[in-house]
Amino acid sequence: MNGRKVTVTYCDEFDVWPLVANDLSSRLPLRNLQWHPSSQRSERFIPSLEVDLQRFNFDQVPLPLLAAHTTYLNLYFVNCDDNDAYKNKVKKQIKTWVDLIGTKKNQEWLIVYVAGQDTKRSNNYLGLKTTVFDKIRADFSQGKRDRCAYIRIVDPDGPSSELWGGFIEKMKESILASFDMQVLQIQEDARRLDLQRNMPGWNYCTFFILKEGLAQAFEIMSLYEDALIQYDELEASFFQVLRDKALAWFGHFGATDPGDDCGNIMDFKRKDYRELINKNVISVFDFRCYLFARQTRMLLKLQRTIEICKRGQLFISSFIPAIRENEDVLVDNFVESWVFSACMNIVNECEPLSTNLSAADPNFIALYSAVKADLLLTARRQLDKLGIKHKHLPVTEPFSIFLDTKLNDDTAKSPPAKPKGPMTNEKLLEAINSVEAFDKMYMALSTRAIKSYDACHRPKAALTVHGDIAALKYTRDKLDEAVRIYESMIWRYDEQEWGSIENSLLIKCADSQQRLGKTDQYIESLLTLLKNAKWLSKDEATRYMEDLLSNVHKLDSDIRRAFSPMFGITVVSIIDEQSTVESSSVEICIENHLPKSLHCDNLCLRLVGNDPEQVWFDTKDLDLAPGKNKIYLTSKTSTSGNYVVEACEMHVGKLVFMHNFMKDGQKKRILRLNHDMNRLQATVCQPDQICLGERQQLAVRISTGKKHITGGKVLLEPQMEGFALLKTEKVSATLRGCEDEEDAPRTLELDMLESGEIVLPECEPNQTLGLLVEYEGSYTEFEYRIKTTITYESEGNTREFVSAHSIHVTVPLVVTETSIFRETCVFLKVDVSCNGDHPVRILESKLFPSKSYVVESSSAVEQWDLTLFPKQVATFVYKLVKRDDVDHDLKPKVRFYAKYHTLKDEVEASIGAMLERKLQKHHASQHFTYVFSKVKEAFLSSIDYVSYGLTDVVHLEDFDAELCESFLLNRDLKTKVELLDLIEEFFEEHEAITVRTIKDNSPKPRTNAIIFPLEVPISKVLHTAELVLTNPAKELLVSERCPCTLRIKQSADWSTAEMNGAGPSHNEFYYDIDVDYDNWLLSGKRRLRFTSKPGHVFEFPVDLVPLKTGNLLLPCVRVSANSANISAATFYVNSAQQILVRAKSKTATFFVEQQQRFLQPQNTTAYAPDISTPS
Repeated sequence: MNGRKVTVTYCDEFDVWPLVANDLSSRLPLRNLQWHPSSQRSERFIPSLEVDLQRFNFDQVPLPLLAAHTTYLNLYFVNCDDNDAYKNKVKKQIKTWVDLIGTKKNQEWLIVYVAGQDTKRSNNYLGLKTTVFDKIRADFSQGKRDRCAYIRIVDPDGPSSELWGGFIEKMKESILASFDMQVLQIQEDARRLDLQRNMPGWNYCTFFILKEGLAQAFEIMSLYEDALIQYDELEASFFQVLRDKALAWFGHFGATDPGDDCGNIMDFKRKDYRELINKNVISVFDFRCYLFARQTRMLLKLQRTIEICKRGQLFISSFIPAIRENEDVLVDNFVESWVFSACMNIVNECEPLSTNLSAADPNFIALYSAVKADLLLTARRQLDKLGIKHKHLPVTEPFSIFLDTKLNDDTAKSPPAKPKGPMTNEKLLEAINSVEAFDKMYMALSTRAIKSYDACHRPKAALTVHGDIAALKYTRDKLDEAVRIYESMIWRYDEQEWGSIENSLLIKCADSQQRLGKTDQYIESLLTLLKNAKWLSKDEATRYMEDLLSNVHKLDSDIRRAFSPMFGITVVSIIDEQSTVESSSVEICIENHLPKSLHCDNLCLRLVGNDPEQVWFDTKDLDLAPGKNKIYLTSKTSTSGNYVVEACEMHVGKLVFMHNFMKDGQKKRILRLNHDMNRLQATVCQPDQICLGERQQLAVRISTGKKHITGGKVLLEPQMEGFALLKTEKVSATLRGCEDEEDAPRTLELDMLESGEIVLPECEPNQTLGLLVEYEGSYTEFEYRIKTTITYESEGNTREFVSAHSIHVTVPLVVTETSIFRETCVFLKVDVSCNGDHPVRILESKLFPSKSYVVESSSAVEQWDLTLFPKQVATFVYKLVKRDDVDHDLKPKVRFYAKYHTLKDEVEASIGAMLERKLQKHHASQHFTYVFSKVKEAFLSSIDYVSYGLTDVVHLEDFDAELCESFLLNRDLKTKVELLDLIEEFFEEHEAITVRTIKDNSPKPRTNAIIFPLEVPISKVLHTAELVLTNPAKELLVSERCPCTLRIKQSADWSTAEMNGAGPSHNEFYYDIDVDYDNWLLSGKRRLRFTSKPGHVFEFPVDLVPLKTGNLLLPCVRVSANSANISAATFYVNSAQQILVRAKSKTATFFVEQQQRFLQPQNTTAYAPDISTPS
């Protein structure tokens, strides 16, 4: 039995085989076969089928009944061209051969006629078949089945010959037909035999041989999947027999032959297993090994190495209990030797094929490496057991983890057994006899397993093997290597939170580090052990703690570790009440989980926000007792805003414990910080007085608080583009005390450094320092952002104030001016209006003279209390007289001064003062700045200030507790509730606030002032125009001509030398009479050009004809320059002058229509009085 190829016999009685052998062999193996099973199986496709060509033997002995049939097709090659020879001899030969084949069960046959190159295939004439081939087909074809094929010795068509193609197809059909019959026959026999399972005399081995014959038939036909199914069914039936304990067909358990402990379990030819099965003498051990070998052979054919490894692992683990039950009759260490050998056999058999498969499929290597690594580790663990048994390894973890403790106990109790002989695995024997060989094999297997685990991305399994190697190095006192491995892997267990495993490694690692004198590393190992203290006993934890404290000051560099789980930390709240703490503090609670008290050198908490980006709160020199410890932390930086608690650091010598409050998934803790009320504070705002047209300034107000300031520096940093502070050598400043505001402030000049910092002077407590800093900014911006940082010295400590300000640059007033020239003076009319929607109270106004003009007269009232509403205009008129020594090259500007405050500022200042007093009364003044800013934004932004200006009453919105709570979220519950109650109570008390209440609560409100530069010309061409009536005493009548004279004179007071010496074009002017033609008719030149010079008088005659009666305004006259470069003005003497025009007649006619209030009788006639018409 070949067992690998389909056997096809050929009978060559005509010596033609040598002529066709090469052509036939070149067309093998057969390809693309389609098997249509007669049973209810799905169609099978056979891509390639190997064929074994053998010469037919007429004397062959029939095979036994249970032998697998491997001959599927018999070929008979015939070459005969003579009909008589065929009839007399050849036909008998063929018939004898066919009859012999017929005695062989389930074999097909085919007659192949081999013709010469020039022989014709057929010669049909009138339907008569005359060739030998036709006669053979007629004699031997059975029904529709054509059992004859025709080929030529040397076919001119070559490989593509249709004759050869037809012959190959008939070979395929015949082989498949024979195979189908064999499958049906074996299936029927196996089914019948299986039904007899419970009958006396039934033999499992006979059933196995029959069933395996079907599997081998599938194997021969390259149907490896179907063959594997048959072996799996045989395995299932064996386990059924095993459960029924019907093992009478198996002689004994076995495994006693030489080499059974190290034989290749994938070699099905290692013993004559089929012969042992036929004789019913096969052992259980051999039977299971043979069945597994046949299964793995099919899997190898299918190139399923991963499944081979999985099945191998399962087979080994499931077979070990049965082997141990019979261990008394086996050689020493049989289980370890057999498991080791079996694992290595599987890996070695699969390795060559896996190399090719991994090249074709990139995903294959990861899957294969996983099962391969498990087999290698299983083999390596047998070395652990052998090493402990032969004293190469200690009975400690990790070597003793997989020892069979029950078996060891039974062995210890039982008397010593007789020697049973050694195992036969030469590699294991060498490892047992030599520690060096043992370590070499141990390292080789471990390394291979680690590489495989890395390839399949199983880091945890790889770490386990690394730990085994480190333990081996530790056992061999190779401490440097052990420490290197331990240190590279322990942190991985820390990530996975495998504390118990981590401790088992750390104990050995720490011992190695201590023995090697590596203090820093030893401290780190002790810290990790204490971190996993819940897996340590109390004595162990105390001992490691004492070692830590005794060695912590010997560290060469800082070691950083997390708080948890040795310490727990909780941020409780911010405490900034002045009656409780001297300065703002953060209360935290640290829980010490260690068994002893710990002295801390420094404890600091970092908060992060916007300005500044981080703030530190700290304390020094404290002891942390076991359990909870309440601690107050203070900061050198005073700032305001919402800050996120980011991290905490605790320094113990060079040991630093850290905790990050901003880990993923952890809720952020936000604290609201307020400026320390007892320390220095500063604000930046718009100055009280600004002058338009000059370089703008920022006002910086610094309050020293309750502490003495010995010095410091102020740094102002713009936080937006287009906004820059100007560097100057000196900065103007004023210093005054808070209690003596009436006294004049002290003026100072402060130095500004190259860095832009301003040097502060020494200041006493409760003093206010004011600075004016010049800046440049875009005129389109109305809000600037700036950061203020003040570093100062107080009571021997360096402290810092940091704040971010938004500066609103507003000009709430708009001023327009009009210059009215007269002969000897100029009247300046100033119109003031609101620049926005908020009313403004104007408190004071004045006009400052310039170098060209003197203010001769103005309003006697300068202190106003004038409320100016939007879209209203307040007008101020001033009389200006030109100075004698005027420099005409100057552009003289008078300055209009307006002192004011907006109603919004007035109301907010008063409400802020009342709210601050209420918070002070309840010791919550530290929250005022933040609370009032939010109250303004949430509740005061909707106040109708126009209504307040008209009614003198402010109506506040209803209190919204939910809205108010939204900006108090970051305070502790007690403070939040207290502030909510206070704000709600304030709004209930002040639903409507009168102007009297507002002024009483803010007696000295902050006022602002703006200086507007106004340009008034000093030179102008002024003409005085007068319309003179020729006869002013005569009454004017309608429609009568009134002769007039237009007299025009140019004033000499407003002209300059340049204007007098100008060319003719600069002296050309024209007058224009604006006539209302509904009232007047004009006779004469309504518009006329003329040449004028200072002091000259011109008269132009015109006539006016009145068209209406009554007081009529005289027409207006305007004199303009002919050149656009000359500024000209007109003083019209008759402006707004009226003349009475009378009617020509003294009679008048009136038409009166009397309305009838009642119905008149029908005979009554309505009439109108006679009206006389003037003659």
